[in-house]
Amino acid sequence: MSVPIKTTERLPEKPGKRSYEYVRCLIFVNGDWEIGMWNCEHLVWDDESGDDFRYHPHEPTHWMPLPEPPRVDA
Repeated sequence: MSVPIKTTERLPEKPGKRSYEYVRCLIFVNGDWEIGMWNCEHLVWDDESGDDFRYHPHEPTHWMPLPEPPRVDA
């Protein structure tokens, strides 16, 4: 597992070259951990589905990247 990163020190980086990307993270905000999506286009935290704005960049105090989910063969 990763070590939590302070949002004042560093925020997630855009992973690729697509115009609109997200980074799925575990964020610490209001005394609790939750899943958030770093919106690489607007530089804000969106909700877990990546659909709507949830927090400004430094509202969460810490974040950690989440691993990619495993592939499930049909």
